[in-house]
Amino acid sequence: MRIRQRSTPVSRRRRGQALVEFALVIPIFLTLVVAIAEFAFMFSSLLSISFASRDGVQIAAEMGDSPGADYVILQRIEQDVSAPVDRSKIVQVDIFWSDTAGAIKSGQVNTWVRSGSSTFTMPSGTIITVPYSQSSNSYPLSARCNVVLATGCASGHTTIDTIGVKITYQYSWITPLPGLIGQSGTGMQMIQSNMMRLEPVK
Repeated sequence: MRIRQRSTPVSRRRRGQALVEFALVIPIFLTLVVAIAEFAFMFSSLLSISFASRDGVQIAAEMGDSPGADYVILQRIEQDVSAPVDRSKIVQVDIFWSDTAGAIKSGQVNTWVRSGSSTFTMPSGTIITVPYSQSSNSYPLSARCNVVLATGCASGHTTIDTIGVKITYQYSWITPLPGLIGQSGTGMQMIQSNMMRLEPVK
């Protein structure tokens, strides 16, 4: 003969308590999982633009005042920023005369904004087209000093220049994390900058 066990009030209370605890914990757990995923996307974007800035400034140091230097720098940045990072979210690129702290020196900066396109024909005949327009030309090629003792360099340039490349990137939220933590907005702005001494030519 099979004896049927009835659910007691105590066991029903335990099941109810477990459900309540689950309901309290699951939002926190899901928020944590989403936050980890969002952080991974953010970190990937930050690493990508940091690498592009470092790579770009190496090109800038090598090219110095060579014709089309800015175009080659921008082209390299475009090549470096690839999926899963969206290169179209690059807002602007600054190429500037840098002081030892990495700040723009004497207001000399070339600012390229992501708008329209610009084309340059290199001395070799290669045509470079980049999805940027120049909004500031305060650090032209003629002002870049890559000569030891600054012989023949522009006024104020008393030694070989240190050049900087700064990338401003508009990161957009991938997950619904902001809503889960009560925040608003569509994303955040990331800025990565690197500097390097120009390679001396003589």
